[in-house]
Amino acid sequence: MNRPREITVAAAVALTGSLLLVSFGALLWLFAHHLDLWRAQNYPGMTYHDPLILVLKNILIGAIVVSILLGLIGILTAIGLFGMRRWARRSMIAWCVASSLACGFGLVYPRPGSEFHVNPVFPLTVMLIVFPVNTWWLLLFFRRSTKARFGILPSAQTTRRISMKKFLSPAWMTTAAVLALLGAGLLWVNWRTAPMREIERSKEAMAEAKSWHYHTVRYFVNLPPEMDDADLFCPVFRHSVSNTTNSSGSSLIREDISYFGRGYNRVGDQWLLNQVRQAEINSQTSMPIFECQNGPIGSDENALPYDAIISDGTVRRGDVRDVEGESCRDYYIGVPTPHDPAETEFRFSICINERDHLPRETRRTPPGSDQERVGTYRQWNAFSEPQLPTGFPH
Repeated sequence: MNRPREITVAAAVALTGSLLLVSFGALLWLFAHHLDLWRAQNYPGMTYHDPLILVLKNILIGAIVVSILLGLIGILTAIGLFGMRRWARRSMIAWCVASSLACGFGLVYPRPGSEFHVNPVFPLTVMLIVFPVNTWWLLLFFRRSTKARFGILPSAQTTRRISMKKFLSPAWMTTAAVLALLGAGLLWVNWRTAPMREIERSKEAMAEAKSWHYHTVRYFVNLPPEMDDADLFCPVFRHSVSNTTNSSGSSLIREDISYFGRGYNRVGDQWLLNQVRQAEINSQTSMPIFECQNGPIGSDENALPYDAIISDGTVRRGDVRDVEGESCRDYYIGVPTPHDPAETEFRFSICINERDHLPRETRRTPPGSDQERVGTYRQWNAFSEPQLPTGFPH
């Protein structure tokens, strides 16, 4: 069958564009290869752990793979169109859908709030070229006369009912599988990068944590602020120090330790067993630390537990910043509290390190207060055993 002029033009455009795509992907690969060689020569032993570098690396790999893959498919499709192959028409339709989805994905990744910002001018420019061409191709290859020339219809004048057999044909099933995989891929990326997913990862990382240090400043009405520090080693050790001042300006320090279910208070240079808990101590030799059972997030006044966030809360991703020299990203959280007349929604923020997914800071300003309460977490898993102070009875 003679090849119509519009099919020849469509095949030529597809071949030209596909060659450009493959060339673009190859140039990106050469750039990434030379960049990696430069890094190895100038910074030997350096590994990629910074979130910004990881995002850039993922974008670069994705652009290389997508460009070369779509380009090769386009070249094969163009060759098939020159030969008026039936599979080439279906491949061209699938190519239009895949390239349109790839362009749309370029606008949403990295997601809003990422520390790596992509200028939307480039993907928008590509879309202004790709979308009109894809629209032209779809209109051309779905035209009844075009189907007839590819031998799909007996003639351009007859109409036949699409049977179940056609839908079960290998070509239609392949097209449906490609579209399903693309849709599943987009859903997976959306789930993977969703703010709530990072909260879930943080909860999983927290369940594996054994030790950390916590610091906060507590504010009370008509009283001086109180500085609290705690070192924890799960599940048996908690060393807390509270520092405040009295009305005369003198420093007041309270120091206590919970160790294997026993409570100790520091009096001068001695550690004395807390007699108030003696009856409880006598009946129970080991009691897990509260934070170890329930998690540090939600154990203070600045946050709610992870389970409450995941089941009922809303999460919004913020920017990356430094907390005591460590990088973390803010996540702004709201959890409904309908039974609290003073606060129907509990609002706070968590700054989570995106390498180990452990929190570095929580922040909250209670209703009616002008003081922002801040809690910091550091020294995650820094110790292999409890750090007992000098003079503590073993």
